[in-house]
Amino acid sequence: MAKKVAHDPNEVLAVVDEKDNVVGSATRKEVHEKGLLHREVYVFLVNNAGQVLLQKRKDFPVWDSSASGHFPKDQDYLEAAQREFEEELGILLDKSEFVPMGHFFYDSKTLSNTFNKRFIKVFVVRKDIPVSKIKFDKKEITLIKFFDKHNLSELITSSEKARFFNKLGFNEIIGPPGKVLTAGAEKILKEKFI
Repeated sequence: MAKKVAHDPNEVLAVVDEKDNVVGSATRKEVHEKGLLHREVYVFLVNNAGQVLLQKRKDFPVWDSSASGHFPKDQDYLEAAQREFEEELGILLDKSEFVPMGHFFYDSKTLSNTFNKRFIKVFVVRKDIPVSKIKFDKKEITLIKFFDKHNLSELITSSEKARFFNKLGFNEIIGPPGKVLTAGAEKILKEKFI
């Protein structure tokens, strides 16, 4: 698989309506400058010990999902989850390993003070992958680490910045397989975005 340019402003994304139906396309730069509604995907890797892998971003030093990102118009959420996981963590998994957990709208400003109006679909992969086997993209990520419930609680209350996280949301992500994010967790997750 060819490597993408991280945060390529000319990448063509799907523009969607308020029901997440594709209605057009625009570059990443255009969707942010014009505040066009688009799509993103988030993936959390949870191992058999119930620990979740987080990455520390290079461009914005916060703890973030295991893999995430915008994706091209010609991909759906599942294809994007698989591609982002491979690009950011260096491991190609079968699509069947990506379990959808939630889908919601979120609106925020980007680091460059433009608009990021998007639908986000959250997937969980439950698999034992040792950190030593992960070849993360050093252009986008500075550090990866598995967090258990105790570490997550400490992270949430620490001065370190984390995106997309709170106790309720994490308990559901690392909880029993097959669980879907509740409306309450989605609400809190959305409010916790930076």
